[in-house]
Amino acid sequence: MSHPPRILVALEWYDHEMHSGVAQYARQAGWVLDNWMVHFGRIPAHWRGDGIIGLVVDPHGDVARFLRHWRRPAVDLVREVPGLKVPRVLADNQAIGRVAAEHLLSCGLKHLAFCYLWGNWVEGERMRGFQQAVEKAGRNFYPLDFTPHPHHRLRAIDDVLRSWMVRQLKRLPQPLGVLGQYDEEALLVMQACQAAGLRIPEDVAVVGVDNDVLSCELGPVPLSSVDRRRREHGYQGAALLDRLMHGEKRPLEPIRVAPGPVVVRRSSNVLAVNDPELTQALRFIAEHYREPNLRVTDVVKATFTTRSRLYQLFEQHIGRSIKAQIRRQRVDHARQLLLTSRQKLYSIARVAGFRNAEHLTRVFKRDLNMAPSQFREQKSGVWP
Repeated sequence: MSHPPRILVALEWYDHEMHSGVAQYARQAGWVLDNWMVHFGRIPAHWRGDGIIGLVVDPHGDVARFLRHWRRPAVDLVREVPGLKVPRVLADNQAIGRVAAEHLLSCGLKHLAFCYLWGNWVEGERMRGFQQAVEKAGRNFYPLDFTPHPHHRLRAIDDVLRSWMVRQLKRLPQPLGVLGQYDEEALLVMQACQAAGLRIPEDVAVVGVDNDVLSCELGPVPLSSVDRRRREHGYQGAALLDRLMHGEKRPLEPIRVAPGPVVVRRSSNVLAVNDPELTQALRFIAEHYREPNLRVTDVVKATFTTRSRLYQLFEQHIGRSIKAQIRRQRVDHARQLLLTSRQKLYSIARVAGFRNAEHLTRVFKRDLNMAPSQFREQKSGVWP
């Protein structure tokens, strides 16, 4: 192009993090972003440009109507209007469900529930990933399914939903782990727990999705949440738009953006095991896994029980060995640092409890089938 590409940011549902990701790519690519719609909620009259990056939620809205007649490159960041024939970059919702389930399972929870409230495609995908991980671990899955209720006929839907949630939580076994589709649904679960007289996280551990810091601090206790990496989502949407503007063929399937880890706050910071020896062992590992010389014998000594007894407790309640639990915590810590920092590999290895960068690389290749550098390249791309 003889002029800097002019790109319209058409976010019908405004997301600051996604917008930031688009803006970062625009700076790198030398784009001129038209943010008119971000401020005024409508496409500027007689708009002309080179590409559109949208978040389209209304099939009858301005953006959907405009895109149906648009003949230049465009990318949608959601799939709320399936009939719109536009390339898409979407969250990997099944992976989000798996990440949340793995976190709750690592807390020792045997009963896990998913809030299936509206019946949309995002909920469906996240619930499938969550349910598969729970059932694969041999634990109990419960759908909190509100969809049979006629939403459009309920005048006071918030009150009806909250009362319904209270009843559901009271009937399910505790301790219970619950995932909400977004942070807002998770906040609703915590409010229902309060109304039901259930303690958070001792009776019900709660996790949301988005890691919206403001929302996560609004509940009765700070909310744990899956980092959906929304800034990376916007960045990858802009990157796809750039490739399309340079003549690349549109992908046959949506590009999926992998989630980051669960950002753990008080709402799920619990070890839901009844055995005091196992609780002590898990707490000891959580406090000492960053020490590269930590051994299984150290964990056994901290519990004042026999090695065979502790092995049996780990296999029965956690589903993995003591050594595997230490390795898992180190790998999880390293993964989070790879996604959220620019630290060198040797520094990450030291902070996460590995002997050196070579040790970290060997463990990553064994557990994740890729080197740390490959993990960082595939899963990240935009720094917070």
